[in-house]
Amino acid sequence: MEVSQKLNVEAKEFFNALASSVAYDISQATGKKVNPDQIYSGFRYKKKMKNKMGQENHVDVVIKQFVSPNCYEASFRTSHGTNVIFYEIEDSKDGNIMVHYREGFEGESTSYSLNYKIVSWFYQKGSKKRVSRMLSSMESFIKGQRTKEN
Repeated sequence: MEVSQKLNVEAKEFFNALASSVAYDISQATGKKVNPDQIYSGFRYKKKMKNKMGQENHVDVVIKQFVSPNCYEASFRTSHGTNVIFYEIEDSKDGNIMVHYREGFEGESTSYSLNYKIVSWFYQKGSKKRVSRMLSSMESFIKGQRTKEN
């Protein structure tokens, strides 16, 4: 799935908000305080997540790319397969940014991969709306932070 959306914020602001969110996730998962400036490409950690059925899974997270203010990519590996999310941030000529978000899944077996493709086809429209709302929320959050600072 892929979503591209124009946001009325600066690339550095967006990346900093994303980095803060990642640092918070790492701190919650590991119990150790992590600042955004401590994150790098290749950073790894483990976390527990519940699936839609309420079952707890162990997830190995690898931050594959962490290049301010241009891109962030992370993989989340479970016993069923690996989810990958990717943000690419481009400066726009009008002072805004274009954010390209992609996510995918590669199953541990052909049946897991096929199941994901079938299920994601049904939920694709809702997933795109969810990502679009998340990006809009990040834009609003960043603008709110600007107001607080001034």
